[in-house]
Amino acid sequence: MFRVVIADDEEIIRNGLKKLIESYDLNLSVVGAAQDGEEALHLINMYQPEIILMDINMPFINGLEVIEKIKELDPNSKIIIISGYDQFEYAQKALELGVFSYLLKPIQYRDFKNIIIKAMDSYCERMWELNKLKETEIDNTNYKCIGSQAINYIKENFTQNDLTLNLIAENLHISQSYLTRIIKQKTGVSFTNYLNNLRINMAIKLLLDKDKDYTVNDIANMVGYSSQHYFSRAFKNYMGLSPNQYRNKNSLNH
Repeated sequence: MFRVVIADDEEIIRNGLKKLIESYDLNLSVVGAAQDGEEALHLINMYQPEIILMDINMPFINGLEVIEKIKELDPNSKIIIISGYDQFEYAQKALELGVFSYLLKPIQYRDFKNIIIKAMDSYCERMWELNKLKETEIDNTNYKCIGSQAINYIKENFTQNDLTLNLIAENLHISQSYLTRIIKQKTGVSFTNYLNNLRINMAIKLLLDKDKDYTVNDIANMVGYSSQHYFSRAFKNYMGLSPNQYRNKNSLNH
């Protein structure tokens, strides 16, 4: 789980960013929120977060001064500035300090999510560069990175009917057997069960969508099954009813 610290002197923004991050369903945990620079440094020292969201204009110690100190503590953490100041000197100083990104308020939901994902990926790539360890020697940080990348990759691509364990392993440059162990530890189930869970949950939403009259075959294709027959069999194994039976039953109950 990637740790995130938020530093902003406005409570509404701190709470909003926390809720936004939690809504993304990524491998992230907001471990602390600071209202000034001193508190931010204290939290960062305590939790050693991989990702830090930092405002510039804060009491006691401003954001740029905090960043200078953070770079001494952990030069590998990914710092994203979220500021209301659209001034060149601030952005220039931030770039000199090596911040990962500089975003202006108000932030956009989709853009922010993409930046967070890129920051996670960048952090993981940096850890690989630093460690250059063989698979059997992968430390906890690298293990966390691989697990996060694997789960995110599956969530983003589960509707592709050609998604396989081998394909994911190749993209992450690890062995299939190692990926199998990671997914099992991260999710508590096998890759196949995790993939089917994602697909069946999406299928349920589509079956009950009253605004769209999707056929079972449509839904099978949309959620990543290569055939209606395979989808119907998988759905019944998980839900105890065929897709049409499930739809009819729930339509009657609403």
